[in-house]
Amino acid sequence: VAQVRRATARLHSIDVAKAAGYTAQYPAGCASSPAGGQGYHYLDPSKVDARVELLEPELVMYEPQPGGGMQLVGVDYVVPFTAWTSDEPPTLLGVPFMRLEPLGVWALHIWAWRPNPSGMFTAWNPQVSCANAR
Repeated sequence: VAQVRRATARLHSIDVAKAAGYTAQYPAGCASSPAGGQGYHYLDPSKVDARVELLEPELVMYEPQPGGGMQLVGVDYVVPFTAWTSDEPPTLLGVPFMRLEPLGVWALHIWAWRPNPSGMFTAWNPQVSCANAR
C-alpha cells in the first residue's frame, strides 16, 4: 500500500489527475451507501483491460470538500467481465476482486489515502462522505 501511495501522491490535485488521463467519471456522481462512501471516481480509460497493475490503478477516488475542493481518498482497480477469462476473480495483493454486476466489472478498492475502519480493501468507507457533493 505504501507503493500505491508513492505512485499516486501526485494525484492529490484533481487537475493533475485529469491531466494524467483520469478524465471520465465512472460511475457518474458521488457514490455513497448506508455502509459509507466512495466519493467521485475518475477513470483513465486507457488502463481498462484484463491486466491488474498495482501502481497503475484504473480509477482514483475523491471525497468532495466544503467549498468545492476534492480530496484523494483511494484508488480502484477494475477488470471488465468481458476481458477476464478465468473462472476465478482477479486478485491484487492476494485479495480477490468483487463482482459489480451493474457495471459489468470486477473491482477492488484500496483506501490508500483515507483510513477505513471497515478494512483497507472493502467497498465502502464510513469515513468518506458525499455530504459536500454538488
